[in-house]
Amino acid sequence: MRAPVVPWAIDNIVGFSIQYSSMNEALIRINNIPIYGFGVLAVVAFLWGSFVYYKKASEVHFEDKIILDSVVLCAFWGFIVGRFVYTLLNWQTFWGHFSRILLLTNYPGIDRWGVFVGIALGLWLCLRKIKVKFLDWFDVVCLGISAGTAVFLAGLAILAFRWQFTVLAILYLGAFIYFWRAEETYRVLDWYRNNKTSAKSGYITGLSMAVWGVLFLVEQWLKRSFSWPYGVWAGALFVGGLVLVYIRSGRTVSDDIKIVFKHGKK
Repeated sequence: MRAPVVPWAIDNIVGFSIQYSSMNEALIRINNIPIYGFGVLAVVAFLWGSFVYYKKASEVHFEDKIILDSVVLCAFWGFIVGRFVYTLLNWQTFWGHFSRILLLTNYPGIDRWGVFVGIALGLWLCLRKIKVKFLDWFDVVCLGISAGTAVFLAGLAILAFRWQFTVLAILYLGAFIYFWRAEETYRVLDWYRNNKTSAKSGYITGLSMAVWGVLFLVEQWLKRSFSWPYGVWAGALFVGGLVLVYIRSGRTVSDDIKIVFKHGKK
């Protein structure tokens, strides 16, 4: 017998505290094995995000074996950390009943930001013994994350019949398209390279963090349940992303201060 599905089962993924029966009922059964809508969406989003990541990583001539290894580790640690963070945020449900952590059907839920952190951890574990730069790879991973999120939200819009998900899916799709194009052009941006012979990676990672922060605020506005912790988290993502872009650029604070004073004297 399945436990009742409560609103927080979806809340930490997309932020809408609404009970969706279509997501928690079996879409089909294969040899009496139920296939649930939420699980299907998660798998499809992961596969699409992995495809985008593999395609772009191949274009920049990353080694195929490392790409595939990183996909596996990112998936594993993304799930583990996402579920762990979700458990911490909903400790009232799991405290004293730790077996519920493994009962994904009866007690579904995974935290999206935990998934993102787990993906970063999986990538780091894959690359730590290889002489490559983490941000070179994570820039490409961010493309896959945005693409997968757009597909996931589009699927939610279909299953839940909520226009808010459609809006969010379109916004994430637009962000993904922009990131994809920016990845091919940011190395020649004069303000980013600042007369250096080459541009450092990290631009896409920082830009993604900033945009994800803005979209998270939009999400809270759409569900009309904004609170200060959400605002702090969104602000931290936005500011942190911009700071990362600045740090990774060829600019320095001292040089920019000199430029400001120079123009101020004119």
